[in-house]
Amino acid sequence: MTAIIKNIDILFGSELQLIQNGMIIVNDQGKIEKAGKTLDIKNSTYYLKIVEKKNISIIDAEGYLITPGLVNSHTHIGDAIGKDISSNSDLDTRVHPNHSIKKTILERTETDHLKQFMKNAAITMLNKGITTFVDFRECGLSGVILLQAALKDIPIKSIILGRIDLNSFYGDKMSKKRVLRENSISSSTSETKKNELDEKRFYKMGSDILNICDGFGISGANEHDDRTLAIYKNIIKETNKQNRFDRKDKLLVAIHAAESILSGKESLNNTGKTEIDRTIFTLDPDLYIHVTNPTKHDLDLLESTQKGIVVCPRANGILGVGFVPLREMLERGFDIAIGTDNIMINSPDIFKEMDFLLKSQRAFEKNNLFLDAKMVLKMATVNGGKILNRNIGCIDNGYQADLLFIDEYDIDMYPIHDPYMSIIHRCSERAIKAIMIDGKFVDAKYCIN
Repeated sequence: MTAIIKNIDILFGSELQLIQNGMIIVNDQGKIEKAGKTLDIKNSTYYLKIVEKKNISIIDAEGYLITPGLVNSHTHIGDAIGKDISSNSDLDTRVHPNHSIKKTILERTETDHLKQFMKNAAITMLNKGITTFVDFRECGLSGVILLQAALKDIPIKSIILGRIDLNSFYGDKMSKKRVLRENSISSSTSETKKNELDEKRFYKMGSDILNICDGFGISGANEHDDRTLAIYKNIIKETNKQNRFDRKDKLLVAIHAAESILSGKESLNNTGKTEIDRTIFTLDPDLYIHVTNPTKHDLDLLESTQKGIVVCPRANGILGVGFVPLREMLERGFDIAIGTDNIMINSPDIFKEMDFLLKSQRAFEKNNLFLDAKMVLKMATVNGGKILNRNIGCIDNGYQADLLFIDEYDIDMYPIHDPYMSIIHRCSERAIKAIMIDGKFVDAKYCIN
């Protein structure tokens, strides 16, 4: 059914332009047909044809500010059961994929418990206005299947990036040395055959994962040798080629990189290259996560190859790994999105993420004019949709109708003099009175009234 949402204020288009007394027309496929000023739309021939239809719904949303649904561009919701465990430990102790508290939690927790806490995390995100989230899903094929089962009855959109479980691939007694070995295959016939078999098995495991999810979310360069990264690249390239007529969305590859100074030193000591230098051509990912401590050469590479970047400022803060070099990234014109990272260390709240990013960066730069609120809101909406190559995060013709209905008279927000600043550091889930995904209001049990 076509729906007309009228008497609203809208953050419109890729620049989130404030349009007062606006209108949005949503078609029966859940896409925005028209959005803009009410007078402009009503004076169009298109509008006259729409109102003549019998099957039409009129929604009077006076008193609401309509924004794009929030895009959480990086999460790990599998560790939601371990909230704030070992909260003062360092990065590797808490979340290293091969030897950490997180790994222990994922291995020792009952599957049904993990599933329930994933479901709880998804509901929490939806209540907080997140209509799409991107998850790095651990535990191989079974991990992807488990997350899909947890999300079955929840109307939030997910982009699931799986990975091959190296512990499973190499066996329980996997040595770190073997995973990190640089491409040094023995010339003996038996060893060559064994490596060929390993590669075929790795390829098969990767292909099986891609058949049911949206791409690869790789832990980091230091946990892989160049040969393994190249195999990941070949798997995704071949699968995208095979699926070019079957899938509307391109499969994505994302990787953590330059998160801490220590991880950068480890990469240089082991390979003579930074994490980004090692992966940018060997793996050729679409997205880099964190990039908190890049070198100038890293930034040059990212700029020349036009890679998307997802920053996770609160995770950086709680782990003490530093501030992302946001000023230089913005001056270079990077497309930057924002994510909340591990639920083990952070609540999946984009409002808190935006608030922290704006204030911490202004403090870091010692400049109250640095980083305006609209730019930060773009990171959580427009930019997320752009770098993920999805038709989301923007209120404009042809985009999916993923919308938040924010009460302009909410006690914390009224009176709103600067909508961008008010959303970033005054809005909460209580002010979100309705959520629309693909043109349909989600079930009330997921919304805060």
